[in-house]
Amino acid sequence: MDDRTTKSRIRDAAIHRFGEVGFERATIREIAADADVSPGLVLHHFGSKAGLREACDEHVVASFGASRAEMVETGTTDPFATLAALREEEPHLRYLMRALRDGSPAAARLFDEVVRESEAMTALGVEAGILRPSEHPHDQAVLLVAWQFGALALAEHMARGFGVEPFSDEMTARVGRAALEVLSHGVFADTRYEDAWRRLDEAADVTPADAAEGESE
Repeated sequence: MDDRTTKSRIRDAAIHRFGEVGFERATIREIAADADVSPGLVLHHFGSKAGLREACDEHVVASFGASRAEMVETGTTDPFATLAALREEEPHLRYLMRALRDGSPAAARLFDEVVRESEAMTALGVEAGILRPSEHPHDQAVLLVAWQFGALALAEHMARGFGVEPFSDEMTARVGRAALEVLSHGVFADTRYEDAWRRLDEAADVTPADAAEGESE
């Protein structure tokens, strides 16, 4: 195999290993064995375990961005194709979940990168007419990513609530169905809560000087 293929194989093995046992517990020797290469070759390509993790972070973020861009560009609505794509992403989901548990600087950097990717994908979806435009696109991206990451961190608890195995096909289907219902139709029956929040925002924008001027008039 050429260097590119070998390097990719090492990276993918590391994503699996980091996702299963965490960054601290995973060893270069184990990752090398998983990729069927020597430990020296791992260090040759990535320099250190930290360098390998950085490469994994970049690949996971880029893969998420690419897969979602493809869905937006193709207008994919086939649930079977979506489920198949999610199953392929399972190692990346486990990797993200483990990064959250580790609570490391790398996890914070990963969160920020996914937010940037999500904001870009949201803008693409708005242009394609798939998503509604938001008055606060960055804030919306932060919230949605936090929801997704929170669901990953609580995957075992969610699975128990559903009565299924974590990351099983049944769990993926039930999570997807519930999420799409919420995102497509919302939960609230009207806008009373949004209206109340807007009034609060408007009141917060009024300075004491503005209030005094209004009273004098």
